[in-house]
Amino acid sequence: MDTFSEIAVFTRVVDLGGFARAAQKLRLTPSGVSRIVSRLESRLGVRLLNRTTRSLSLTDEGAAYYERCTRILADLDEANASLARSRVTPHGRLRVDAPVALADYVLGAALPRFLERYPEVSIDLTVRDQLIDPTAEGVDVVIRLAAARDSELVSRNLAPARFLLVASPAYLAARGRPRTIAALREHTCLAYLSNTGPLPWRLKGRAGEEKLGVDGRLVAGSGNVLTRAVVAGLGIAQTIEYHVAAELARGELEVILEEYEPEPRTVHALFARQKSAVPKVRAFIDFLAELFASPPAGLVGRTRR
Repeated sequence: MDTFSEIAVFTRVVDLGGFARAAQKLRLTPSGVSRIVSRLESRLGVRLLNRTTRSLSLTDEGAAYYERCTRILADLDEANASLARSRVTPHGRLRVDAPVALADYVLGAALPRFLERYPEVSIDLTVRDQLIDPTAEGVDVVIRLAAARDSELVSRNLAPARFLLVASPAYLAARGRPRTIAALREHTCLAYLSNTGPLPWRLKGRAGEEKLGVDGRLVAGSGNVLTRAVVAGLGIAQTIEYHVAAELARGELEVILEEYEPEPRTVHALFARQKSAVPKVRAFIDFLAELFASPPAGLVGRTRR
């Protein structure tokens, strides 16, 4: 029997006032309990208990030792309980990486609710559009519009994400509403600027998905800049639905050519397989599923394919 076990038996004897009562609680024999305490005394080189046939009392050394031991055992019990709680209660720092549009227009408003729900969790959020290796960068959860390419990562599908063509009512009143893909060439089309140049628009034509090269008066590597430009009546832009939900709800923008929308992409939560059982990761993934279960506020009532 190890020293901690002997100490536990000793304190139980003192708490219950005798070997027989302690033996009953510990499911041992009274003589067995007595031998354990004697072995502890021998190890320490000091008598802890005064024994008579009718009574049991602590020696001065035993009283001091008992007081220290009860504190140590209480601390050990609390440490064990804390460890058990940590295995089921979300806690610790959670590192999340998300694209700009979803960070600005979805996560930004929702994260306070998550942190209120799980007060022992804190979040580091990095915002970027490029793909990353979450394991190499120490990221717990990556949110992207692409499935995992690494077999070591788990992908959880959260929601479809539509890419819409939008324009302001003022622009459409002045320039007319395009009815076909070909008609877009007569309009001012604003493009998102990537590292490789202006991104083409993806549209669903008669032969399937088509790419339309766009290089209008404004190309910008910021969805916010493009949205503000479209609201100001500068032209038409293609953007993710989450980016313009508020403007659509306020009537500042309108969706055009819905029948030519490309197949929606999917918002994925990506995480390392070995982290799937970590409480803070599991709680955040479930929160994301809840968050993305409904369409953006400005698009409620619109069909999500």
